[in-house]
Amino acid sequence: MEMLRDKIKGLESKIIEMIRHGQENVAIADRLHRWTRALMLTANAGDLPGTLTRELMHQFMIPQSGIRLWGAADAFASLPFAAPVSADVKSPAASLTLPYCGVNSGFEAAQWLDDPASAMSIAMIPLRHGAGIEAFGMLVLASPDPTRYTAEMGTEFLQRIGELASASLSRLLPAS
Repeated sequence: MEMLRDKIKGLESKIIEMIRHGQENVAIADRLHRWTRALMLTANAGDLPGTLTRELMHQFMIPQSGIRLWGAADAFASLPFAAPVSADVKSPAASLTLPYCGVNSGFEAAQWLDDPASAMSIAMIPLRHGAGIEAFGMLVLASPDPTRYTAEMGTEFLQRIGELASASLSRLLPAS
């Protein structure tokens, strides 16, 4: 009888854990929905990078974010997100097949943040229109917490963020 009670307690514990994970997933889906909705409701294309980063920070409690696009249409050339970037940024962005997550070891892209010195961990997400296609920009997320973005963490969610960001930002590129 005691063994049966222990089994039941173990199953109850597993069910509670599954419910908690389900609730966390629903909360993440809701945040992603609100972020995507904000992108879709941004009428002025030039406001899109600001909305994208601001809403990401708000919805997902990200302390800092920055973004740059290279090759943006001439109409956006004077805006901060279209500021020139060096080959030291473009080359790693082109080579990333997955978002980079880890320690901020003085990446040039960290300079796009409001307070680069406080960025202990960083995620760099290349912006592109599909696998094997040249990156046209990069999104940077940063935290003073050195364990927020680590090499061991899964990047599937950040990949989806990159795909949605890339799709929405395509309005800023020259017409093909």
